Amino acid sequence: MPDKTVLVTTSWDDGHELDVRLADLLDRYGLAATFYVAPRYHKIQGFRPLSPTSLVTIAERFEIGGHTLTHPHLPRLRPARAMDEILGGKHAVEDVIGREITSFCYPYGAYRPEHLPMVAEAGFTAARTSRRGSCAVRVHPLEMPTTVHAARYRRDTWSLLRGGPSIRRGWERWRNWDVHARILLDEAAGRGGMFHLWGHSWEIEAHDDWGRLERFLAHLSARENVQFVTNAELAVAAGAGTDLGPPAGDLSR
Repeated sequence: MPDKTVLVTTSWDDGHELDVRLADLLDRYGLAATFYVAPRYHKIQGFRPLSPTSLVTIAERFEIGGHTLTHPHLPRLRPARAMDEILGGKHAVEDVIGREITSFCYPYGAYRPEHLPMVAEAGFTAARTSRRGSCAVRVHPLEMPTTVHAARYRRDTWSLLRGGPSIRRGWERWRNWDVHARILLDEAAGRGGMFHLWGHSWEIEAHDDWGRLERFLAHLSARENVQFVTNAELAVAAGAGTDLGPPAGDLSR
């Protein structure tokens, strides 16, 4: 039985200067992407933000999304302050690139139900979480999950060890995110659905994973029956003609 069509998207968080290198790599393989930018991100010592010129250059080729102004945990803020962060980041990015942005990403993947109407009121029609392991298309467009993070989390160890055919195979999937990604991509192709790869350019650099990332992007590019979309385009498919139910609630990565 031939593979079914998979909607493939990628997204990259924070707005580090290495996003320029990442954008060039994605462009080389013809992939769509959404870059989520927090203009005043300062949580990591020595973080080097994208310059306005670089941000404009990336925006010419890829979707740009909002990621708040300073990258706070939204659930830790009072509602008015959370709204200021959501709107402030949106306006700051729009002032640089000269056009409206409609996709948002929750910093740290952390949010509560009350943040969804704030995101919508700010003018966002799509919002990405950091939940992993999903290949579903029909989801709430303001709570879009992801499939694979281009890194590894300790908290994922047990689920991969338990869920694989063997402990050895599960360990390999945890240690090598690209192995895990290929397996989930094949599963999505078998039934049709979505595949969403996300990460951070500074994290790729820190883990010396540029070669691994390029090999996987080349694999994606060569696949048949895939349609490359931005996060905003994926959100349209996610919410098309479906009663999506209430928001999932307080979630964080």
